Amino acid sequence: MEIKQIVAEIKKEMDARGGLKHVYFVGCGGSRALLSPGYCMLLSEAETFSVNLYNSNEFVHVLPKQCGKNALVVVMSLKATAESVKAVESANAAGAVTIAMTGNMQTGMAKVGQYVITYSNGNDMIYSQTNQAQSLRLGFELLNQFEGYAHYDKAMEGFTCLDEMIPQAKEACTADAVAWAKRNHEKDVFYVMGSGANYFAAYSMACCHFMEMQWKHAVFLNDGEYFHGPFETTDEDLPMVLFMGTGRNRFMDQRALDFMEKHNKNHLVIDFETINNGRIDASVAEFFSPLIFVPIERWYVYQMSLITDHDMDLRRYMYKEPY
Repeated sequence: MEIKQIVAEIKKEMDARGGLKHVYFVGCGGSRALLSPGYCMLLSEAETFSVNLYNSNEFVHVLPKQCGKNALVVVMSLKATAESVKAVESANAAGAVTIAMTGNMQTGMAKVGQYVITYSNGNDMIYSQTNQAQSLRLGFELLNQFEGYAHYDKAMEGFTCLDEMIPQAKEACTADAVAWAKRNHEKDVFYVMGSGANYFAAYSMACCHFMEMQWKHAVFLNDGEYFHGPFETTDEDLPMVLFMGTGRNRFMDQRALDFMEKHNKNHLVIDFETINNGRIDASVAEFFSPLIFVPIERWYVYQMSLITDHDMDLRRYMYKEPY
């Protein structure tokens, strides 16, 4: 089923149960981070139900008491991470409605979810259908069908821009990405910063792409929190990455940039407004920014992997050791 139809069926079910009161987004690692566009949008915009984001294992072992018949639980895993499968099963047992977001209809996740949403992945992914895109699309559908959303049509138009915009942005930044990688491939520590939904893009770059895929130490920061301790470690040579979003949180990004320009000479700024250039309407653009940032920042790290000869798929422990 398409997401629109899935939400329509869930609405009928929830109306019969007394209404939707809670939405939980659940996942591990990159899946949790890439669920965040839908979570952050609803956290900002939803008026009649609460929204939370959980690590799968924490959700299983500390199941929220409000997770019951009036809750929708959305769990993401590309294949079938054991903790995420258990999260779906725990939500089912608690009486919640569950959506498994996964790579295809044959995964272990697909077998346990009451509803299944698949997403595009891999080297030839369709950007308008990635896990991030499907999370945000689900969020907009929930908001529109349960509450009505004035900017719904503009939001749907936004998805049509992604498949052209992201490849163009990668091509445009390649020379800069190569130069950045040459300058920083021997550095030991990286700081990555963003605000709002882009905080989770910072997580993705730091934890998934630097730490997991390049074995580089990295710190991810909310750029408002940067000024409450972490900025004391800033020096001229520290490699820093800042995601400049758009909309209501951009002033926080600008504050961080102003400080970095004074005290650091090795910062990379990826600016959504420059990439978007007005193509996604301003009424919804801020919610789309992480969908742009993650493939772009990964492109930068990929250029580093070519210089270090450290394949992005190389692992030391993951899938090899019991953990």
